[in-house]
Amino acid sequence: MIRLLSRYLLVTLLALCTGLALGAEAGKTVAPPAQLQLYNRPIVTFHATLLSYTPTERAAAARERVLRALERSPHGTLSAVTLAEGVMLRLDEQNLFLIAEGDANTLAGLSQADVAQNAREALATVMSERLELGSAAQLLALLLKACAATAAMLLAGWAFLRARRVGMVVLHRWLNHSIATLAAWKRLRISMRAVWRGIRALERGLGSLVLLFLLYVWASYVLWLFPYTRAWSEQLNHTVFGFLGQIALSMIGALPGLGVVVLIVMLTRFAVRLLHLLLARVENGQLVVPFIDRDTASTTRRLLTVACWLFAIAMIYPYLPGANTEAFKGLSVMVGLMVSLGASSVVGQFAAGLILVYSKSLKHHEYVQIGDVEGTVAEIGLFATKIHTNLREVVSIPNSLLVGQTVKNYSRLASGGGVITTVNVTIGYDAPWRQVQAMLLEAAEGTRGVRRDPKPYVYQTALSDYYVEYSLRVAVDDPRRRLEILNELHGHVQDVFNHYGVQIMSPHYMADPDQPKVVAPRDWYPAPAKQP
Repeated sequence: MIRLLSRYLLVTLLALCTGLALGAEAGKTVAPPAQLQLYNRPIVTFHATLLSYTPTERAAAARERVLRALERSPHGTLSAVTLAEGVMLRLDEQNLFLIAEGDANTLAGLSQADVAQNAREALATVMSERLELGSAAQLLALLLKACAATAAMLLAGWAFLRARRVGMVVLHRWLNHSIATLAAWKRLRISMRAVWRGIRALERGLGSLVLLFLLYVWASYVLWLFPYTRAWSEQLNHTVFGFLGQIALSMIGALPGLGVVVLIVMLTRFAVRLLHLLLARVENGQLVVPFIDRDTASTTRRLLTVACWLFAIAMIYPYLPGANTEAFKGLSVMVGLMVSLGASSVVGQFAAGLILVYSKSLKHHEYVQIGDVEGTVAEIGLFATKIHTNLREVVSIPNSLLVGQTVKNYSRLASGGGVITTVNVTIGYDAPWRQVQAMLLEAAEGTRGVRRDPKPYVYQTALSDYYVEYSLRVAVDDPRRRLEILNELHGHVQDVFNHYGVQIMSPHYMADPDQPKVVAPRDWYPAPAKQP
């Protein structure tokens, strides 16, 4: 038991010591590199720690030594001496700083000698610029040059703004004349205001670029004049030209991808035109395809066109410039999320439109009644159906609402015997029913547009408490003239009833009559009824 306990304590102690050692190693941080700068110009970057001196301490000490050496020997000679510890840079016989082996940037392909040579050239530049700063006459000349450059920049900007103003006036006059001539010749309606707004926007953009270019040239030149700010001018030029170079390289690198995009777009357009040509002939009845109906050819063409372009976009996406960047991917996700959240009702309308088209409940130019709307189907869209009414109105009904309503189609069965239309009247029991039927048939026979085959027929649809309900059913050839034919038929019914002295009335019970309201057998067949 004692041995097990001692072994356990020994293992725990070893683990604790190991953890402390690892923590101490992890607590050691690598000193960050430090850059030596003189007169805003980078000389060298120290990476290594020498004799417990960090790169920051080395850079500070080297700066002090270089400044003291330049004070003593402003016209001295720079040299690089190779030592066991590294390469020492000297000004005459004065040691400036040591470049150790760890200061070489091997990842960038720079050796210790390369770093020393670059530092020597940068120091030589600093020495020449420092000599310029010591001459008052030269500084005065530089100030005069800067003032002259500023005046030239202001003059060039004023001249450009003046020329732009005059040019816009001349362009406005020329556009007025040219657009008026073109509109009169081509009979086009061109909005001068819209054209001028676009030209003004383009002019402002180009004008801003020109002014920025003038400002850049002035700033770069003025900063370059003075030795103390010459490094800033070089950095500005490097940044601007580097940015423009990156843009140019990106454009050149994007050319192969854009070529693939153009090829995909051309192939998609060719496929869409081929589909349009094929399905247009199916829609016109010139071509019969087993799996495509003539009535659904137009919708099928639009669906296939959308599918082709969606497939083309999916293929184009990887070849677009910047498609693999995180910003482009984030924007795509955000747009997709917005479309998903906001297009739920649109998707419902689209699905309802597909149900209407492929179920063939409606067709173009059919005469239908949907709720209170009666008219001719003008268009069956993927989102709404348009009806032309007899009042010269265009009623647009959402497909999602249309799917849930009862649709009366008057044209679908009209070719097989016309459309059956009814006229309902209620007549009291004191009128012989044979006479009422005969009068209704006589009114139907004198109405234009009523088919003789099938013949009109009268039904007694109900024996109510106070009257008999009669339903005259006639067949109409053209359902679009249904209201016109019903109007004429209603007039004939009134004329026939008035001619035979039978009143069209729906009596209501108030009291028992003095005599029963019955029809005697001898009066069962008054004119125009005929006894069989």
